[in-house]
Amino acid sequence: MGKRLFFQILIIFVVVTGYSQQYTEKQIDSMLSDIKKMGDSIPNKAIENSLKSYKYSEILDYKKGMALSAMLAGKNLYDTNQYDRSLEQATKSEEFALLINDYELLSEAYRLKGISYVGLGLYKQGFLEFKKGLDVTPQIATTDVALRQKGLLYNDIAVGYDRSTGVIDSIKKYYVLGYNQFNKIENTKFKNINLSLASANVGACYLALKQYDSARVYLVNASKLAEKENYNSVKLYVYIDLGNLEFKKNNFDEALKYYQEALFFAKKLKKRELQRDIYLNLSQTYEKLKNKTKEELYSEKYFSLNDSLQKNQQKAVIATVKELTEDEYSTIEKIRKTGVVALVLSAVLTALFLFFAIRLYKNKKKEKVKIAKKKQRLQNKKDILEKVILINSTSLDEVLKLAKNNDPMFLSKFEATHPDFYNRILQEAPTLSKMELIVCAFLKLGFAVKDIALYTDVTVRSVEARIYRIRKLRKLD
Repeated sequence: MGKRLFFQILIIFVVVTGYSQQYTEKQIDSMLSDIKKMGDSIPNKAIENSLKSYKYSEILDYKKGMALSAMLAGKNLYDTNQYDRSLEQATKSEEFALLINDYELLSEAYRLKGISYVGLGLYKQGFLEFKKGLDVTPQIATTDVALRQKGLLYNDIAVGYDRSTGVIDSIKKYYVLGYNQFNKIENTKFKNINLSLASANVGACYLALKQYDSARVYLVNASKLAEKENYNSVKLYVYIDLGNLEFKKNNFDEALKYYQEALFFAKKLKKRELQRDIYLNLSQTYEKLKNKTKEELYSEKYFSLNDSLQKNQQKAVIATVKELTEDEYSTIEKIRKTGVVALVLSAVLTALFLFFAIRLYKNKKKEKVKIAKKKQRLQNKKDILEKVILINSTSLDEVLKLAKNNDPMFLSKFEATHPDFYNRILQEAPTLSKMELIVCAFLKLGFAVKDIALYTDVTVRSVEARIYRIRKLRKLD
């Protein structure tokens, strides 16, 4: 109780003293310009300053400032893998972009929502947001900006397909569409920055298709453009893919050099998911070089970081918006705007505020618990009913047919016919991805590695890499 009282008094003190300074729209615009520059190098500071500029904009009812502040906060939250919070900020940005009819901001808000959903593994919702983003690009006034926005959205769709299905033809199709949009941009610097990313992505597709000469052309071009514009994010992706290219050509010493360069930029840019993947690449490369010590070192780093990321993602998916905190700040802001809050607040007013705030919090907490329990009971009933329907209507022949057709229903049908196998695998390795579970199912049905690659429309190397990871996970767990 004492801590809660101290916290409430501290909030009131901050409101009275900290927000007494008024900012003009021009000052907020200048602050936002500075935030854009710091994002790549110090994202945490950029997040902090973006949230501040949002509050200053809210005091002035400066809608464009609120839209831009939320957008910048969301982008940096996304870059630090806080996908649930980036989604929250993107939704705020969308709201204000709609109010001021700023279609560039609106398209970007849809895009940020899309990539946040993809980051959380909610691919269907992500693709819906990408479509909304593409639909508003014709209303963007500046041609170069509209082309850039379409190119970015096509790239994001490709990433979504890469994570959800792994079908190379679909991935390449959208990366090439993005490349073509960027290539039409007239402003040279604007074009170079965006084309470097597109070149890297197309090069990665050719790499997956084992068309190594074409892959090298695009990757080297991407590297030159990124170096020219000092675009560190693209350098990171290019070095990873150049490392993969040398690995596939059995040039393992060269692959190590590229992977170490990539690891440097991954740490600098705080890209923890890519850092995890690079650790796995380094472990596999040292395995080929018969260096057991370093192979195990990077393998341990991979699994340690992977566990941390998995836990963070699970928390993000189930996280709910903290309504009480938002309500408290919103109430304080309204009181401060109307002039009721002065430098001296009576003890009676503070006591009343605390009493009702605590009471409201307890009531909301009880209500949320009841709703959550009710939803869980309904979901359990639904899951049981769906499983019964699947078991009664599924045959082994049908499962095999779905597998050969790479049908999205394959995994659900397989689970229905092999429930014990599915549960046992998840108990041994609960962090397996959807694609890795599909590989497990194919192996259980007796498919060879080449057949799995054929039916899932990926390379043999990709299937082997997934099998390697599955075995590692099962050993660890």
